[in-house]
Amino acid sequence: MVTLTINGKKVKAHEGTTVLEAARASGIEIPTLCSNDALEPYGACRLCIVEIQHNGRTTVESSCTYPIAEGMTVMTDSPRVIAARKVVLELLLARCPNVKKVQELAQQYGITDSPVAYGKENEYCIVCGLCVRACNEVVKAGAIQFAGSGKNRVVDSPFHQSAEDCIACGSCAFICPTGIVKKNDLERSAVCTPEGCTEEGPKREILNWQVEYSLRTCLKCGNPFAPVPHLEKLSKQFRALPQFFNLCPSCREYIKVDRDKCLGCGSCMENCPVGALELDDRGGYDKHAQVYPQNCMACHTCEIYCPVGAIS
Repeated sequence: MVTLTINGKKVKAHEGTTVLEAARASGIEIPTLCSNDALEPYGACRLCIVEIQHNGRTTVESSCTYPIAEGMTVMTDSPRVIAARKVVLELLLARCPNVKKVQELAQQYGITDSPVAYGKENEYCIVCGLCVRACNEVVKAGAIQFAGSGKNRVVDSPFHQSAEDCIACGSCAFICPTGIVKKNDLERSAVCTPEGCTEEGPKREILNWQVEYSLRTCLKCGNPFAPVPHLEKLSKQFRALPQFFNLCPSCREYIKVDRDKCLGCGSCMENCPVGALELDDRGGYDKHAQVYPQNCMACHTCEIYCPVGAIS
């Protein structure tokens, strides 16, 4: 464990923890726009900057990327830090004056407007990179990237064309802090030509990346629930039964383990594609499979591999 001081408070955290993680774990909030627990630290927005004193040096660093060290002193609200955050927020307010999240943060620091010299751009993308990183690190589709540099830096699909690698999962729209990434699920769609219109059923469109894919319809309830390319990617990634990809989450029946029948052989655990089963070992012959519903996909792959029919 590493001991450091944050705002005069002694804090202990594991080695390798970032200053931001250590602060939040101690109930000390630091503002961010580009940080997410599912993604690697990036340090793009610069709102999480803190003042650090260590080994006789005082520096201003981004807390989301800076690892803690023994004896370090951190100040999250020093005059130097507050002044620097205000400059960042003034710049963001000049670029994105109508973004609600930016407005809220600016008000917290007493900023109602940005200097005229900064100009007004009325953008909605703050170039935080959350959508790009989610697409690359979590979804691993690599459908979008940064383009341009400096003030012309933007998030875009390759050559501003339809993103062929996009699977329309909607992660980019979900994680975007400004709402500029638009995901629309259409109950009905059609292709119209001079000869007439052809119905094509429910679809999902991601307007920013110029993609439109059909939504698969649940075989049980008949409701559309996920884009076909997304399900195809998951079917290659997980060893789940085919019927899993034809039922919506509401219609999937989650497994139950009959402890009286279970032998604790581990076959279900070895073949579970998401690790939702673990062995409850109480010693001797008292061993049973235990399911964690929060991890279970209800694919019933484990049921196929159970030799005694203890899973249903």
